[in-house]
Amino acid sequence: MRLLVLVVPLLLGQQPAPAQPADRAPLDFGYYRSTVEPIFLKDRRPDEGSGASCVTCHTKIATRMRLQPLTEGTSGWTEAQSRDNFAVVAKLIVPGDPARSPLLVHPLATAAGGDATHTGGKFWSSQDNAEWQVLASWVRRASSVPTSASAASAATLDFAFFRDRVQPIFLKKRPGNARCIVCHENGNPRLQSLSPGATSWNEEQSQKNFEAWRRVIVPNDPTASRMLMHPLAAEAGGDPFHAGGKHWTSQNDPEWLTLAAWVKGAK
Repeated sequence: MRLLVLVVPLLLGQQPAPAQPADRAPLDFGYYRSTVEPIFLKDRRPDEGSGASCVTCHTKIATRMRLQPLTEGTSGWTEAQSRDNFAVVAKLIVPGDPARSPLLVHPLATAAGGDATHTGGKFWSSQDNAEWQVLASWVRRASSVPTSASAASAATLDFAFFRDRVQPIFLKKRPGNARCIVCHENGNPRLQSLSPGATSWNEEQSQKNFEAWRRVIVPNDPTASRMLMHPLAAEAGGDPFHAGGKHWTSQNDPEWLTLAAWVKGAK
């Protein structure tokens, strides 16, 4: 029977799907809750990134790993909260491949194969770090992630929509606040300087803006995207602080909805 399963696709000109290792299984919530989640609560030493625990930032700012706030007076999450966290964290792993999983490479030192930057600093200087190995063990055993994780990466960001609908927002004059370009011309994410006499960006400059700003969004997920949550009022779900002030008091603001449409793949 096994031979027939392999031969029939070949006769039809198809390649058989690669076999999964026998010990692979869907992501284990029990292992996550007992072994992975405590890493997010750990108090960091001064030589571990910024010295703050993951939960300090990841319950307050817009990020792909938006964790549930801890209930006042508690030192951990309820099971329901952990399941919400689990669904978010699952989107940040590539099953079976720790070295391609943002959860593991974002806080890892660049010299050890990590991303260029992590707002909270670098926690692990080597892949031999005990915490890194705990996460890697969980990821290596995984054969699949929830369907929502696939959906989150499905949106394709449209350059033309960004150029024609999103970029004008960066140039808008704001009573009481500076225009986005005033700060971000030299800030992060960076906006290209306008050419002398120009009132908008040319095609090449727009492409550079597009590449810079796509790094602060999570496709299909506006409320996990810093671009939308940083300038949004805290009472509307936004980050606690934005150096340029709060531009939107509601997620129903037309500008916010324009950005959300881009994040969701509008063309």
